[in-house]
Amino acid sequence: MKVVKNLRLGRLATDLPNRGLPVYGWFPLKEAFSRHLVVMLLRSLWMGKGDRVLDPFCGKGTTLLACKELGVDAVGYEVHPLFLFLSRVELRDYEPASLRRAGEELLSAPFRPPSTPPPEFLKRFFPPGALQDLLFFRERIMEREEGEREFLLTALALAAAESSWAFRDGGVLKVRKRRVPPLREALARRMGWMCDDLEKLETRGASLSVVEGDAREMEVEEESFDAVITSPPYPGKLEYASAYRLEQEILGLPPPRPERLLGVRTKDGGPSFDCEAYLEDLSKVVEKLYQACVEGGEVAVVVSDGCFPEERRVFEVCTPLCEAAEKVGFRAKKAIIVNERFCTTPSRKKLGVMREYLLQWRK
Repeated sequence: MKVVKNLRLGRLATDLPNRGLPVYGWFPLKEAFSRHLVVMLLRSLWMGKGDRVLDPFCGKGTTLLACKELGVDAVGYEVHPLFLFLSRVELRDYEPASLRRAGEELLSAPFRPPSTPPPEFLKRFFPPGALQDLLFFRERIMEREEGEREFLLTALALAAAESSWAFRDGGVLKVRKRRVPPLREALARRMGWMCDDLEKLETRGASLSVVEGDAREMEVEEESFDAVITSPPYPGKLEYASAYRLEQEILGLPPPRPERLLGVRTKDGGPSFDCEAYLEDLSKVVEKLYQACVEGGEVAVVVSDGCFPEERRVFEVCTPLCEAAEKVGFRAKKAIIVNERFCTTPSRKKLGVMREYLLQWRK
């Protein structure tokens, strides 16, 4: 396997926000697969009409959105209820003009006190007036038809996060009381941006589906996919389970079950991350990918080493994962280093270098 550096390629790893909102995909994630990288990979692999792409870690649906843009059929799997909801919302076909009218009707509706009391959890994060507006808008949105309802709920969750006192510190939500924009103003802006994005996005006909399912247990037809493009959750990133509770509460979604997260095992003290279990889980996924790919099928995976200051070490992922791929029958073609950063202790002592890789395999 050839290992090369291409740190410039790392600039494609994430999309930088534009006007506070990603140009591609409405929900901002700190570590998100980039549309530009996926489109580049699809074109370099010559994926087009009639081909099928699999993403076993669908996230907010960036791979499938890129496939929709290029007219490539695709299937995604996801276990996180919030990301599953968002990917399905973003992949739906809409009529932007109809959504604009729905947004105008929502914003022009006269306020009336919400019929239900605010959840205790949300009280911490909002000024009282903003919380009343949030509950009012949510009740009005729930009266809408499916499709339109989910679109407006997504806009409300994004706007509410902007108008809240919440901020994320790793996987913990904290309160920082400060001046925030009025929710009605933030909601109008978000709905407008989302409709703008729909009007700009050029798509071609493609069959797309998002399945609620664990990548380790995928039930896919053998030799049914021409390519896999994905990025599994990075090791030790347990904030996926808790960092988005604000949005989950607004949308009425449960958190992901810890046992469905890669590398998480439940012990006496509760769920915890285990490095060896992470590699074990990824090896199970690799076996599923080999079964799913046609002969000559291509796999592109973005992975990262892990930083574990409490163990004073960098956890390497690239080599053992490529070994697992070759063990099941893939040929590991190339590992491209797209990013490097130091792993440090809380006192900023350097423990080593963490690398992000774009791994390329072929069946």
